[in-house]
Formats: sequence, structure tokens, C-alpha cells
Amino acid sequence: MASCAQLSPQQVDFAPTIGTDGLIQGQGTVSLEVSDKRPGSTIGLRGGAYAQSATITAQAPLRELIERLATQVLAKSGMTVTTSLPETRIDISLEQLTYAVTPLRASIKRSTASAEISVKVERGNMTYVKNHTTSQYIDTVGYASEEKNSVLLNEVFDTVLENLFSDAGLETFLSN
Repeated sequence: MASCAQLSPQQVDFAPTIGTDGLIQGQGTVSLEVSDKRPGSTIGLRGGAYAQSATITAQAPLRELIERLATQVLAKSGMTVTTSLPETRIDISLEQLTYAVTPLRASIKRSTASAEISVKVERGNMTYVKNHTTSQYIDTVGYASEEKNSVLLNEVFDTVLENLFSDAGLETFLSN
């Protein structure tokens, strides 16, 4: 008798940890606006017999995590975050954070996580816009465990944030 996997919903604890090497540098005052433009809070479905109820969500609001990290990075870069007459306006948007399971062969499953974050920076009549995307996958026998999902999603989230905060074009724009 074969059994079907019944997986529980999962809340992922995102704890962004990006390296300090190669982070952007800048100068002056900036305002910071962070938004989460995803269509909903569900990141993906774990799969299993009742896949629609085996949702993956974030434990804490991702917008707040990104805002806290961005404020720290900007302060370390030499910039001052303010709401009072900033020289530069920075808008960061989480466009996508997804998780999907694809059957490969027999009992092998591929779990794929993807993230996209965009930045728009305005200073005077000049604008800098860029999207950063990343994707990673793991192959497992059966469905990935909560721990493996958490590691995969945190790696993707960290990578897209690290790409944003080490963007050479952004640094050049902020330094001029």
C-alpha cells in the first residue's frame, strides 16, 4: 500500500546575512521607501497530498526586514537616512519571492526558489533603475524538509539582497 505525503504549512524565519565586502558606498542624505509588491503572502506550496494547504509563508513581514537591512547598509556606506529634505530618494521593491516543486523522476523532486528585487534611485533630474533576480534549486528524494526549504529560501533571499547592495552601478550613482 502506497502512502501520500501530507505536508504541513511552513513559516520561514528569514534572517538576512549579507557579507560586508564590496557593499555600496555613497554620500549625502537619502530617503528610503521599501515595498513588498508580491501579490500575496504565500511564497509557494510544499506539495504533497493536500498541496493547496501546505503553504510556505514568511514568519515576519519581509518589507520590514529589507527596510532594516537597507538602513544599516546605507548608514555603513556613509549615507544618512532622513525624511527631511533628502538629496536622494531610494525606492526598493520586493517584486517576487517564489517556491515551486517539480517532479523529476520516480521519487525525485526539484524544489526551486526565485527572488526579484528592484531599486529606483532619484537625485535631481537623474534616475537609476535596476532589477536583481536570482534562482536556486535542490533535488531531494521525496519532498524537501522544512529545514531544507528554509535554507534554500534564505540563500535566495540573501543572494538577491547582496546583489542589490553590492551593485557597482548603484554605488557609482550614489557616489556622484
